[in-house]
Amino acid sequence: MMFPKDRTLYANLNTSFTSFEALIGDLQERKLTGYVEVSATGYTGTLLLSEGEIVNAQEVAGDRRVVGPGASRGVMERAAAKDGIINVYSAFPDVVLLLNRLMDSRPLYRDLTSAFTSLDRLIAKLRSDGLTGYVEVHVAEDAGVGIIYLAGGEPVESVFSVSDEMTNGQEALNAIVSAVNAYGGTFNVFVEANQQQVAGTPPQAPAQEGYRAELIAFWEDVLSRVESVADGLSKPGRFLLAFKEVLVSRAATYPFLDPFAAEFSYAGGHITFEQPLPDDFSKALADCLSDAIAKLAFQLKRADLEAKVRSKLEGVSEKHAAVIDRFALRDDVQELVA
Repeated sequence: MMFPKDRTLYANLNTSFTSFEALIGDLQERKLTGYVEVSATGYTGTLLLSEGEIVNAQEVAGDRRVVGPGASRGVMERAAAKDGIINVYSAFPDVVLLLNRLMDSRPLYRDLTSAFTSLDRLIAKLRSDGLTGYVEVHVAEDAGVGIIYLAGGEPVESVFSVSDEMTNGQEALNAIVSAVNAYGGTFNVFVEANQQQVAGTPPQAPAQEGYRAELIAFWEDVLSRVESVADGLSKPGRFLLAFKEVLVSRAATYPFLDPFAAEFSYAGGHITFEQPLPDDFSKALADCLSDAIAKLAFQLKRADLEAKVRSKLEGVSEKHAAVIDRFALRDDVQELVA
């Protein structure tokens, strides 16, 4: 979590020669709104100040991150040790208040990739959901790291760091978008703790829930059979790539398949879906699978792909007859390659 800075008040103060207690006292007297940053090898501690009062804190050491009162005490202790560096920055009050709310944020989406969606589309979704949080952007090829802060779904501040050079504001946001467009990247989304469950929940389907295991087993069987045919004609992973691309394109119609929502996934022959099965679960998978087969037939220039898939799916109807009949899935199976 990087912090946007308005201007630098004190730079590169050595902890060996600085009374941290006196420094904090001075900042309290001046009613600073901003940050006090204490850094050392492998460590960065930050105190968040509003009107001179410490309202929150963060410590980062390797993969370990601590926030809250414990972090505040840790920063104080590290500032009293030797060979550390202290920097003091001012910041806009509304930004500091937002960061205070987000300090204990929770992950909503992890490891989204620009290979399957654009940063613009992600921001548009967060805006429509009205989420308060931030997007952590890792540009490919070590071309930078960025943070986009949102309040009520609207981007309000951004930070972009490249080779120790940091920019804020609209300049940073433009640079993040430009870098992702040029190099690609991955995105992690964090939201205020009490918004973690804001993302849309698919409607309950009690009738399907009673046959959940059987229905998922049916679709796992179908997907894995099609996957074996497609990968056998190309290379491992080719089917999964095409299928994920189709999930993205169909997400507007079937929101529970949206990779952003991280509700549905298929890998290694297994489906992961923790939510209640929506009424259109099977219709969605049938449409996406049909699209994926058509896409692969075109990409691989294999006019015989559909015939090979039909052959591979022989016996599916008999094996899963009970669940197919109960949920009228025979048409879905027949139309997969229509």
